[in-house]
Amino acid sequence: MNKRILGLDTGTNSLGWAVVDWDEHAQSYEFIKYGDVIFQEGVKIEKGIESSKAAERSGYKAIRKQYFRRRLRKIQVLKVLVKYHLCPYLSDDDLRQWHLQKQYPKSDELMLWQRTSDKKGKNPYYDRHRCLHEKLDLTVEADRYTLGRALYHLTQRRGFLSNRLDTSADNKEDGVVKSGISQLSTEMEEAGCEYLGDYFYKLYDEQGNKVRIRQRYTDRNKHYQHEFDAICEKQELSSELIEDLQRAIFFQLPLKSQRHGVGRCTFERGKPRCADSHPDYEEFRMLCFVNNIQVKGPHDLELRPLTYEEREKIEPLFFRKSKPNFDFEDIAKALAGKKNYAWIHDKEERAYKFNYRMTQGVPGCPTTAQLKSIFGDDWKTGIAETYTLIQKKNGSKSLQEMEDDVWNVLYSFSSVEKLKEFAHHKLQLDEESAEKFAKIKLSHSFAALSLKAIRKFLPFLRKGMYYTHASFFANIPTIVGKEIWNNEQNRKYIMENVGELVFNYQPKHREVQGTIEMLIKDFLANNFELPAGATDKLYHPSMIETYPHAQRNEFGILQLGSPRTNAIRNPMAMRSLHILRRVVNQLLKESIIDENTEVHVEYARELNDANKRRAIAGWQKEQDKQHKKYVDEIRKLYKEETGKDIEPTQTDVLKFQLWEEQDHHCLYTGEQIGITDFIGSNPKFDIEHTIPQSVGGDSTQMNLTLCDNRFNREIKKAKLPAQLSNHEEILARIEPWKNKYEQKIKERDKQRTFAGMDKAVKDLRIQKRHKLQMDIDYWRGKYERFTMTEVPEGFSRRQGTGIGLISRYAGLYLKSLFHQADSRNKSNVYVVKGVATAEFRKMWGLQSEYEKKCRDNHSHHCMDAITIACIGKREYDLMAEYYRMEETFRQGRGSKPKFSKPWATFTEDVLNIYKNLLVVHDTPNNMPKHTKKYVQTSKGKVLAQGDTARGSLHLDTYYGAIERDGEIRYVVRRPLSSFTKPKELENIVDETVKRTIKEAIADKNFKQAIAEPIYMNEDKGILIKKVRCFAKSVKQPINIRQHRDLSKKEYKQQYHVVNENNYMLVIYEGLVKNKVVREFEIVSYIEAAKYYKRSQDRNIFSSIVPTHSAKYGLPLKTKLLMGQLVLMFEENPDEIQVDNTKDLVKRLYKVVGIKKDGRVKFKFHQEARKDGLLIFSTPYKNNNGYVPIFRHSKKNINILVDGKDFTIDILGKVTLKE
Repeated sequence: MNKRILGLDTGTNSLGWAVVDWDEHAQSYEFIKYGDVIFQEGVKIEKGIESSKAAERSGYKAIRKQYFRRRLRKIQVLKVLVKYHLCPYLSDDDLRQWHLQKQYPKSDELMLWQRTSDKKGKNPYYDRHRCLHEKLDLTVEADRYTLGRALYHLTQRRGFLSNRLDTSADNKEDGVVKSGISQLSTEMEEAGCEYLGDYFYKLYDEQGNKVRIRQRYTDRNKHYQHEFDAICEKQELSSELIEDLQRAIFFQLPLKSQRHGVGRCTFERGKPRCADSHPDYEEFRMLCFVNNIQVKGPHDLELRPLTYEEREKIEPLFFRKSKPNFDFEDIAKALAGKKNYAWIHDKEERAYKFNYRMTQGVPGCPTTAQLKSIFGDDWKTGIAETYTLIQKKNGSKSLQEMEDDVWNVLYSFSSVEKLKEFAHHKLQLDEESAEKFAKIKLSHSFAALSLKAIRKFLPFLRKGMYYTHASFFANIPTIVGKEIWNNEQNRKYIMENVGELVFNYQPKHREVQGTIEMLIKDFLANNFELPAGATDKLYHPSMIETYPHAQRNEFGILQLGSPRTNAIRNPMAMRSLHILRRVVNQLLKESIIDENTEVHVEYARELNDANKRRAIAGWQKEQDKQHKKYVDEIRKLYKEETGKDIEPTQTDVLKFQLWEEQDHHCLYTGEQIGITDFIGSNPKFDIEHTIPQSVGGDSTQMNLTLCDNRFNREIKKAKLPAQLSNHEEILARIEPWKNKYEQKIKERDKQRTFAGMDKAVKDLRIQKRHKLQMDIDYWRGKYERFTMTEVPEGFSRRQGTGIGLISRYAGLYLKSLFHQADSRNKSNVYVVKGVATAEFRKMWGLQSEYEKKCRDNHSHHCMDAITIACIGKREYDLMAEYYRMEETFRQGRGSKPKFSKPWATFTEDVLNIYKNLLVVHDTPNNMPKHTKKYVQTSKGKVLAQGDTARGSLHLDTYYGAIERDGEIRYVVRRPLSSFTKPKELENIVDETVKRTIKEAIADKNFKQAIAEPIYMNEDKGILIKKVRCFAKSVKQPINIRQHRDLSKKEYKQQYHVVNENNYMLVIYEGLVKNKVVREFEIVSYIEAAKYYKRSQDRNIFSSIVPTHSAKYGLPLKTKLLMGQLVLMFEENPDEIQVDNTKDLVKRLYKVVGIKKDGRVKFKFHQEARKDGLLIFSTPYKNNNGYVPIFRHSKKNINILVDGKDFTIDILGKVTLKE
């Protein structure tokens, strides 16, 4: 009997697939079909650095929106200033043009009003200083304009007001922003300045350009609002003017809610998931945990659930404000007493044993704890007694409704003042309690269930039921209805009978009895008159949002439905699932597979054995002990240093550990660090990322160090340590790390095992080896981050994480179609672990034992898919037997074992699949697509179609234009710190600047000298930070728009940019004087975007280019788009053998570059490398063998184009068009 198997190797931008048959009689596999699809990743990769495309788009959009809001704010302020004659006159039309057309008003009076002059002492800081300390005569125009300029400057600088809902790290008390604000306030106080304008004017007046006033963190209320109020008071402005100015200067739109992005409940499909800060969810979470606790006391024979008294004893531990999270040891100590407890699997003898490790983290109920501290233990009744909004249309609110009101206020109010006002007037709290209420901060994460489902669970969890048992009961009251459930006799009858079914059910009897779900449904249907389908609402603990069963198409063929679901919001995974759907559905259409096919999917998860799991648990236990020791040391050292007590936070403990690792020194500056330098308010040293997050760094402890704040902000910035001028000094400071991991490598290598060892001793050695390896990985990882000269591709661990996520979703998705013939509930989708795939690759000869997997050719995805398809239970058994026989052979007993292959020529066949593999590249043309979104109108929500360009139109850098010797040349501003070689200085435009820099770095190490301050005029403190350089590679840039303020010189009136590639190449071909002549036309992304913006039919782009060439009127031959596949030929298309796959393999290429001069880069379809490839400009020759990249001009482009001359389907089948 044959069994068909589909193997799938899912990746972030690839899908390898293979179909094999398993012959039960012959005990071997047979090759059927295979293929490979490459598609665009959901991330952007530039210079080895990965970033989210969506995040990049959102970032640029946010900046555009920020500019727009600033412009609107300035316009509103100018309207007020014009109204009260505080600035030169501007008409409404002037301001409207600035608003809608971005045409800045350019009257001479307005320009003069804004202009600054060091010689005349005219600058806005001086104006602010005058307005704060001098009563101006507002009947005099000059004084009015001074006041207006000061107010307009406040408008330009006032910044963004953070709100209490902002939970970002920067907004915490010890975060970068608040510590920067605190530092500025301290400097103002030391300088004797009450107002920000005064302080900045003092700095400017005394130090000029030597000090930088901008790029400081300021507080909207403490600094700008305070100064605004003082100016208004000093100038005795009218209440009407103050009100108009307040609204114009300080108005800020509330943040847009992201609630629409929250997933849906797994039980109540239409309901959103509950916030994890809601008191009812906190109780739900607490009860689920408490109900799972089991203890074995001195008089118990086995583990048992907690008694009612024991539950009451530990519940207060969950309501501690000081400990929102705590260790299970707190619970054990409360129940058993000090040092009288242990985990059930620990070897030490204790009177009480628990089913949880002592280091198990336990989440508390922080929201409820804070409400209890204000309203008392019976906090719900406490709220009801003081709440003034108790009435509603049809009576009084319930306790539950009042609880929801209070929580919603805490969750949604962004202003502390508004929250205090609510506490005073609606909850009737005194000042102290209102202050405490306003300080409550909630988590903004979400549970898996909705509030509706949680409240159905709570009555049964309160009875001590496990979550799994409670889930069966939770929705029964809804199913049977209030009338039946509220009858005590009926309720008791249901609880007893359903309880008996739930508590006594034996899964091994499922075949005879049916599932527990079926038994409960039958009981309810047989004993009560229920509407049809009512029992389908029964909850089940394993309910998750699954995909609906696959449906048949019009031809009766089963097809996978859409992979879209509320459970998956990852764009990378969604893109992979859509490709998977296309491949599987095509295989089904061609009858290559059917619903009875067995599917093997690789899960990229580590396959840990028992010893490694124990080693990980032991290593974590040691870390926990160390952290507790650090807490005591922090308390002690901080007390000795300051005389004050402190309760260390988790961040403090992390900082302390980093401090210990660095031997109390800053690795970057060498400065010694004291305990108060990093713990307490306004720390001088804080946590920084060795590899900055902006270039792919993560937030693991391996990537964190304690660093001087100023050094991190002003010098290191987004650089790697290896890019710093003092890198050698840094390496010397971390030499102990290198010595440490090298020593641990030696210790690890001593932990050897051999056959015949006592098993317990052997296991201990293996565990110790794993622990040492974890230490090695940590210290080596920390050290190597300081030696990296560039961030390797994939460093952010996206690949491993992404694959695991995608394969997990793929498994769930495929189960909607593939199941066993005798039962739809028995899945035919099986998991193959990633580590197992690697082992079988080596054992079957596809990869050497210690060889790194080769990823140069895309065929490796297909090879993995074949391997995955051939891994079943039989192969695992054979592997285990092979390892046993190999162990015997190593001991000198028996012959060397051989591991059987799926078929005799398996290795040779798989290693040679590249000869017959057409790799499909799926590159959608998104440029014609238009954005769509729902907008609110008077008629409700309407789907509106936008005209946004899809795709990057040009590179980010803007170039300037200058004239040199009658030639227009293009220049770009570069930071001086970006120069890496002395010869780059020759590109500096200004000869004086170039000479100054050369003199400053003469006889010095270039890298170090260029990082030091270089002055144009040291006496005046004028630094050279950026310089204009010739951009030699820029010859014919694209002009995208005019400057706002036009220069008299025409070549300076445009914004100049370049693009890496173009959207389309159009080739025209015809006879001119009996000779074949070709012409070409290039369409840039900007030109394409303009066309599709005005095009009515976005699916046809025939008019995007002329149908005939401009010079000779030649007819259009072909169009080439980026990403298109082509088949190459030498002289004639008839050379291509469509039925010969080996011939097609050599001819298939992908368009990867279109230059302005008409040259096109073609990349071999199997080529997976991205850099360092040889480029050939010679004409294509079919017998010349494999060429990674061709670059051809219009003359030697001989190709057939996908979509025009041929089609290639998702499985790699090529069909010529008529």
